[in-house]
Amino acid sequence: MQRFKEIFEGNNSAYGQLILSGATTDKGKAEGKAFIKRQSITDDLWNEHLDGKDPALGVIPINEENMCKWGCIDVDEYNLDHLVIMRNIKGMGFPLVTFRSKSGGAHLFLFAKDFIPASLMQSKLKAMAEALGYGGSEIFPKQTEILVERGDTGNFLNLPYHGGIRGLRYTFKAGGEAASLEEFYQIYDEWVQTREEIESIVVKKQEIIEAFPDGPPCLNRLADEGFGEGSRNNGLFNVGVYRKKSNPDNWEDMLVADNQKVMSPPLSNTEVQLLIKSLNRKGYDKYRCKEQPICGVCNPAKCRTKKFGVGFDEEQMPELDTLTKIKSNPPQWFLNVGGKRVELKTEQLHNPNLFALAVLDQADIMTPIPKAKDWRELYVSPLLSALEEIEPLESLDPINQIINLLYDFTVNRPAARTKEDMLNKMSWTDDGYTYFRMDDFYSFCKRNNWEMDKIKTGNLMKQLEDIFDDEIRMTIKNQTPRVIKIKAMKKDKPALSKVKYEEAPF
Repeated sequence: MQRFKEIFEGNNSAYGQLILSGATTDKGKAEGKAFIKRQSITDDLWNEHLDGKDPALGVIPINEENMCKWGCIDVDEYNLDHLVIMRNIKGMGFPLVTFRSKSGGAHLFLFAKDFIPASLMQSKLKAMAEALGYGGSEIFPKQTEILVERGDTGNFLNLPYHGGIRGLRYTFKAGGEAASLEEFYQIYDEWVQTREEIESIVVKKQEIIEAFPDGPPCLNRLADEGFGEGSRNNGLFNVGVYRKKSNPDNWEDMLVADNQKVMSPPLSNTEVQLLIKSLNRKGYDKYRCKEQPICGVCNPAKCRTKKFGVGFDEEQMPELDTLTKIKSNPPQWFLNVGGKRVELKTEQLHNPNLFALAVLDQADIMTPIPKAKDWRELYVSPLLSALEEIEPLESLDPINQIINLLYDFTVNRPAARTKEDMLNKMSWTDDGYTYFRMDDFYSFCKRNNWEMDKIKTGNLMKQLEDIFDDEIRMTIKNQTPRVIKIKAMKKDKPALSKVKYEEAPF
């Protein structure tokens, strides 16, 4: 266990878990609820992972100093030939170790002997992913910088060898056979890299030949994977829209040729001619993004970057990915915007205008302001579908914060000798209860960086069943102000050491 722990060391203040729902996506990937526990990883958790106890252990590769000693290309495709991937990696001379994921995909790991900058790890993995043809794959670490001081943690990856080989998350021997944990250690020793070796990795850019140059990514993906027989008609219609945009002079002839190249089996000539007739009608030459087979592989953000995609003429949104939520009250949100980590409030995530201001303020990036409906459907909804939640620090829980503020206001400040002194913004304690005016307490809270408004603060106090008693009227110097009545909080006694010291002789 100790060797495994040292190899996959990452963030020491938190770890992740995925609670599987039993359902799978259309691609065959297991679905579940991802969340992050703000606790250190104990030896028991490492052992339970290797023993196969659910849920599997997820480690965040980037640590509190923005360094990491491993990274991964998460190839989110299934029923892969892992041996072919290994041959391609070897042919390109990349020091990557191929693992099988639980759902049959591939995790391509790069291991470092010591911690290296997360930015270096991420940039090399991105370049290698592009060269291998997996440019759209997730890269871990997902961040090159985490906002530790604001409670940010980064994102986790479930580790291999959950339950050993029987858990189906293992690496491979040279011949394609599953490698045991001990055999993995030998493979690791062979491929682990120094920082200098990782810096010297040379990745030659591969020329990507697209079936539909500068066209929507969905069409190029379907051209590679195949249009389903039941979706050929609608698929070719969208190809026709692309041809009208990219080749307006001879698009009809090109569409006939496309039918033979990318449709299996091709549509009949009669069907193709009917499609051409439809495409020539005014207002009927628009992409059908919300219908199959397009909607199943739609990537609206990337589509906007393509000359003949949807929304290309509009101002471009920087890449948005990796949304994380701290379940505090109110919640905190963190998002990668154009490669920079940004903290958001709920209203800033919901409102594209407020979002643009927050990003400009924190990341110096100008973002377009789409329509509210487009913002929700094209950007926020996809981000929420891959949301990771983080447990809040107990010290940041508003209940704990308001209790501490009450303690400081009523115990650690000079107390009123008489109830009349409450008019001087003090608290007064009598017969086991403490009294104070709400305005005075709220002003004290604001001076101590309390962000909640007065009404919510009052409602929060009412939830303190062991402390809050009532709100009453009290006569003070011919006035009858409303005052808060709470059970008196006792001053903590300093802990006395029980160590006995020898008295020095005189």
